[in-house]
Amino acid sequence: MKRTHFRNAAAQAGQAMVEFLVAMITVMSVLMLAIIMLGKFNDVRNRTLMGSRYAAWERTVWTDSDPAKNLAGDPSTTEGWSSKYGSAALAASKTDSDIKGEVLERIMAGDGAAISGSDRNQTQLAATQPAMWNDYGGNPLLASASDVQVSTSAAADPESSHTTSALNKWPVPGATGGSYEAQLSLPTRTLQSSAVSVAIAQDSEVLKRLWPKDHVLPAFTGLTFSDSNVLMTNTWVPDGADSNKAVFSPAVAAVNMTLVPPNTYQSLQKYAPEISTLQFGRIQQDVVPPSRLKP
Repeated sequence: MKRTHFRNAAAQAGQAMVEFLVAMITVMSVLMLAIIMLGKFNDVRNRTLMGSRYAAWERTVWTDSDPAKNLAGDPSTTEGWSSKYGSAALAASKTDSDIKGEVLERIMAGDGAAISGSDRNQTQLAATQPAMWNDYGGNPLLASASDVQVSTSAAADPESSHTTSALNKWPVPGATGGSYEAQLSLPTRTLQSSAVSVAIAQDSEVLKRLWPKDHVLPAFTGLTFSDSNVLMTNTWVPDGADSNKAVFSPAVAAVNMTLVPPNTYQSLQKYAPEISTLQFGRIQQDVVPPSRLKP
């Protein structure tokens, strides 16, 4: 009787061990699949972040030529200011569609993808996708270029109230009465923002089977990752000497009216002959003497 009891106990212990191992393998397999898929989703999230940073940076060095935004008609924007003082900047322009094409080719592409000047014209997904961007069935997580959205915008900086007050007109009294309204014209809507969203696995049958609908959670219908980025810029550069004068002349009252009557200082020429050469409010381009340019 004792031997029979011992054999039954040993058999039950062995069966329990087998059941435990089978259960652990099942649980660990599910966890392993979930961890791998989370890694894929995390890679999409990281590239979305990279795309938003790229778009914001591109907008700081390329003006926005989208006619729907009409930024060139707003003097407070870089585009509007440049149309008057630095038209050359308007020639270096990109639309949001151009930036999206570069994001598709340079960010949402496989590692080692070549960079080309024609990337801005891309309207389809890159020929090679990131290595991790497939579900367990081998289907691509990103199915179409329309699943990637890129947009940019310009806004006033948080300190725009101080900037605006600093650029307001200020009265300068003249020598013969009256005053001149001096003003320095600079763009104030220089806060460049970008937003990028990537929708993946919208029709992944594999993930739908792994995440079916139940009484608590809805069925899996895909994921959308979004990110935004903001950069503050001071992208105002007058185009040439004439544009520089056009910017700064309105801010120099002496260029536009007499501030000091000549008779108040001309009598001092016998003590300082160079007084006769004074030019109040002169705005002139600096010229380097030829002797300074010699090696």
